Amino acid sequence: MNRSSFTHLSSTLLVITFALTAAVPPSDAKFLLPSQAAAQMTLPDGFEVKVALSEPNIGETIAFCFDVKGRLWTLDNLNYMTRRLHSSGTKNRIQIFEDSDGDGVFDKKKLFTDNLTFSSGLAIGHGGVYVGMPPELIFIPDANHDDTPDGPHEVLLNGWGINDRHETLNSFNWGPDGWLYGCHGVYTDSMVGKPGAPESQRQFIDGGIWRFHPIKKDFEIYAEGLSNPWGFDFNDAGQGFATGCVIPHLFHIIQGGVYHKQSKPNRNAYVYDTIKTIRDHVHKSAHGGARFYLANTFPEKYRDTLFMCNIHEHNVLTDIMVRNGSGYIGKHGEEFMETHDLAWVGFSVLIGPEGAVYILDWHDQDICGNSVKFPNSARVYRIAPKNIPPLKKFDLNQLSDLELVAIQSHENDWYVRKARVILQMRAANKTLNSTKVHPQLETMFHQASNYGKRLRAFWALQATGRFDGTKESDLFTYLNHSDEFVRARAVQFIAEDKKVSDELLAKFAQMATSETSAVVRLYLSAALQRLPYEKRWTILENLASHEEDNHDHNLPKMIWLALEPMVKAQPARALTLAINSKMSNLQEYVPRRMLVGTSSSEAKDKVWQTNLNRIAPGFSIRRFDMEKGLIYLPSFKNSEALQTYPISHELGVIVSRKVSIPKDKTTRLNFSVSFHPHQSWRLEIKINGEKRYDQVISSATLQEEWLSSSLDLSAYADQNVTIELFNHPLGKSDQESAYWKYITLTSQ
Repeated sequence: MNRSSFTHLSSTLLVITFALTAAVPPSDAKFLLPSQAAAQMTLPDGFEVKVALSEPNIGETIAFCFDVKGRLWTLDNLNYMTRRLHSSGTKNRIQIFEDSDGDGVFDKKKLFTDNLTFSSGLAIGHGGVYVGMPPELIFIPDANHDDTPDGPHEVLLNGWGINDRHETLNSFNWGPDGWLYGCHGVYTDSMVGKPGAPESQRQFIDGGIWRFHPIKKDFEIYAEGLSNPWGFDFNDAGQGFATGCVIPHLFHIIQGGVYHKQSKPNRNAYVYDTIKTIRDHVHKSAHGGARFYLANTFPEKYRDTLFMCNIHEHNVLTDIMVRNGSGYIGKHGEEFMETHDLAWVGFSVLIGPEGAVYILDWHDQDICGNSVKFPNSARVYRIAPKNIPPLKKFDLNQLSDLELVAIQSHENDWYVRKARVILQMRAANKTLNSTKVHPQLETMFHQASNYGKRLRAFWALQATGRFDGTKESDLFTYLNHSDEFVRARAVQFIAEDKKVSDELLAKFAQMATSETSAVVRLYLSAALQRLPYEKRWTILENLASHEEDNHDHNLPKMIWLALEPMVKAQPARALTLAINSKMSNLQEYVPRRMLVGTSSSEAKDKVWQTNLNRIAPGFSIRRFDMEKGLIYLPSFKNSEALQTYPISHELGVIVSRKVSIPKDKTTRLNFSVSFHPHQSWRLEIKINGEKRYDQVISSATLQEEWLSSSLDLSAYADQNVTIELFNHPLGKSDQESAYWKYITLTSQ
């Protein structure tokens, strides 16, 4: 269980009183034609929005991406019905759209395939198309690039769950390290592995970021936690960031990190404290899409700014990342585009080859997807400065190796990313002229004018196999480079295959002591999770000696994640490390982990009572699901909360207290409760067995984030009373938990 203290936002944020809505019932928004919807959108001066694509050409579009010709591919999920239900049969399709005259409107289309069942993710590369089609991640080959599948699809991975149609594999994106990344929501359970793999060779995910290597066919959980992330991207320095819903909206994602998780406990009960949001401001709670603007069409001030959609505000927002220790603080940028349309459901963002921002709009009155009110609708909007020149036709596949290398210094990262994937594919297919490519990339690296261009050359060297089998003699030198991001990425590349020589381990240990960059120390801490336990100790001891990292947002937690699995096996050494370290969390966590076994009910009871006392001091609890426990949420709808689960569909949780009501005073029972956007529950309050309050808590009955109210107990003055608050389940759902902000008694 997570008993961590939460680093609260500044006092300024605590007094902000937005009329926030975590989930809303379907609106009565008028159906606007795409042109009507675009006409009422407002943007900064000098910008315009165009309808790039819309129904009837697309419908229920759940994913989109560009190919190397600048054409837009769309995945239409026509099987979608509700979050819990989809129709059978192969109704889904992938279409290809071309903007023939470069005016920002796609006017030609062709069908790639319509032989798909329920699908959720899309990416192009390595001679085909990657599609998330739960329970499978599939690859549809098109090696000759004729826009027709070469044959049946290949199942790369299976075991993806579909408990919630919004929270399965989604938001595919090629990373700078050559892996395909994706998101996964918390309310779907997946056991992912290669077809035919036994459970012991599969990996569980119920929230987080995953990645798949297109050459090695390896699958990894890159980071755990979050809520329902539907946006993940890399900034100019190659750092990953995710947007999410319900919990705070923005996270800096580190390899091996365990993050604040919506509603459910972490798989590892000994994490103790997860990595929290980096935001310093509050938005309404549902976000979708994430792309850093790394092009040169917008004014310079927007470069490296994160663009995302806010589904409940019906707007496009921006955040600005500001360096802070090993990570970042997410500052609020602009309310960039306001749609003034309650049916606008923007949830995915792309940057295009001409440097425009593209927004995918699901477009429906029911923005939470519990029903479809506007069937077969979908829109893609293009946001760009006015009067940008038309984009000329091109095909990156037709370029030579050295022409693709030259693109690695392009001002629009769209071209950099596409060219890198092609170079990686050519290297894997043994068609790359590496004797010319690698020297040219190394020249670019050494002559780069800034870290962004330097890193792009470095990433391309890695993707094309420059360091395969030569880590000792080549990557070693990058560990001494003056650029902290180069040193950090070299650490990751060295540890990638989980085989690190003694010489490099000694170098890591030396860097853990002398390294001046918190970013590099962060990458060292992440690399530790890929090393055998016995190889971690010296590096851990050295990393934990940095007093300046004690209050860092990431490092103490990442160091603990690397140490935790070793505590029970070598408690004496772990305790010595903690005592000698400068990390206060280790000095707490190591003894705590030593004393707690894997099945200590007494320890769980203590944690649960601590969690209850945070929210409802003096109260006790019974009839809750002891497998799921009492979950303390440091931030749920912008407040701390306690989540309770009924023990069954028939028996509700009871939070109770026996108390003497004083006379000559006004005594009130104060409470504040909430709900998950896709569930309902019933709050009943009894005093001495007499029903005094009864209210369904759901998106249909409440409009605010929290229902905050009180009961006057003065009628019971000078009496001993039993107060009972019930979390009653409704229906047969497995998500009938309650959220409590506070339960208190006051007498005045």
